[in-house]
Amino acid sequence: MRQVLFVCTGNIFRSLTAEHALRHVLGNRHAIVVSSAGTDDRMCTVDPVVSDYLRSRGIDVSRHRRRTLTAEMLQPSVTVIAMSTDHRGFLARQFGRYDVLLFTQACGLPPAPLLDVHEAIADPDSNPIARKAYIHLTIDRILQLMPQLASRLIGFKGSRGLDEEPANARRA
Repeated sequence: MRQVLFVCTGNIFRSLTAEHALRHVLGNRHAIVVSSAGTDDRMCTVDPVVSDYLRSRGIDVSRHRRRTLTAEMLQPSVTVIAMSTDHRGFLARQFGRYDVLLFTQACGLPPAPLLDVHEAIADPDSNPIARKAYIHLTIDRILQLMPQLASRLIGFKGSRGLDEEPANARRA
């Protein structure tokens, strides 16, 4: 059985969306275990803007419980997908995982980070309209690309589930 792990910072926005979107696209037809985790070990909850918008798009995340990334989650056979370059760097530094693709790469596109709200919007708390718009845009991007990722995972060639090599991969 193949495993896919999406990684972001808090596991309450980007990786959460990717996990549930991939499950939604795959349904029960494929033997792929999908999960997500965050690099930060702090208690936080899913923002209602995220959960409400996902629900409006047919994805219920009400039972999601955030998880903190651990070494046990990163078995060599697990396909790990980072939502941003920061996460990919963290995985390399902290866990020696140099084979991690960015989400866009895993979808077959050029590598590009999906930024967190505070990285994309200056002072998002004082600009709720821009914050909400960015969250919706990011969710829409993940949902739009998910069928491509699912197709690539189902028809995988490499042992990790995708036949791409990340830019930060170490060569022997």
